[in-house]
Amino acid sequence: MNRAFRERLSEIGITTAQYTALRCLHENKSLNQEMLASLMSSNKNSCSALLKRLGAKELIKKEVITSDRRNFTLSLTPKGLSLFLKAEKIAYRLQKEITDILPQDSEELLISLLEQCTDSISNQNMSLTTDEVSLKFNEPKQFLKFHKEKK
Repeated sequence: MNRAFRERLSEIGITTAQYTALRCLHENKSLNQEMLASLMSSNKNSCSALLKRLGAKELIKKEVITSDRRNFTLSLTPKGLSLFLKAEKIAYRLQKEITDILPQDSEELLISLLEQCTDSISNQNMSLTTDEVSLKFNEPKQFLKFHKEKK
């Protein structure tokens, strides 16, 4: 699923991390970098690099907080909003493709199972680097093998 989503997002020129940042900014008004990093389960440095790329594409804008000139709020530009809405349609289409092949009424079960997997991975991988997690979970078979090894 992740590979299919990544490939489809690349057609509009963004990565999955950029989509996640755009989604967080769309859903939450007046975020600063620290809050965005937290929502994305990222760190401040990785988030900073991501924000520079989004800023270079003119997808986000930063506004200095007058009470703390070192801090700023983030928001989508009109161009960023337009691209996010395109990406969101891609996400919904992929979700529909997946749920259409499932037995009727099993979408909620799938979501629940995926959330459990995500929670489990988050708890188990606190000590892994981003590259290690990416290597381990790039393919579903690798994910399943790793998950069985941890039990």
